[in-house]
Amino acid sequence: MQVKANRVLVSNLDGTPTEFTDVEVIQGGNGLFVDHEVVIGKDNEGNDLKQKRFTLYPWEKVYLLEWNEPTLIEQVKEFVILTELEDFSELLEELQEELGIEGGEDDEPEPKAAPKSKGQNPYEN
Repeated sequence: MQVKANRVLVSNLDGTPTEFTDVEVIQGGNGLFVDHEVVIGKDNEGNDLKQKRFTLYPWEKVYLLEWNEPTLIEQVKEFVILTELEDFSELLEELQEELGIEGGEDDEPEPKAAPKSKGQNPYEN
């Protein structure tokens, strides 16, 4: 999921913490990708020289992801709920396969109608 995070706290290789504010992040299987800028010096006029970076932090180095804008909070909540439902659905399918249970509710066969016997309905031949 790609989303703006209002605050991200990660650990560098040497163990020192780094905090990012208002950055774009992508949550991947291996960790958190952070799209950010780093000040690499000053120009002749004293303005910051910035370098764009896209850095992967493994999940064990990510300590905090925080959102404080209502629209971002709702977006993240929806993503988390959908992801959890998908994971649960996959787990349920695996369990059904292991237990030899076929399909879900949609795959159940229709119950067969009882055979008709003459005399039950006076209007049938």
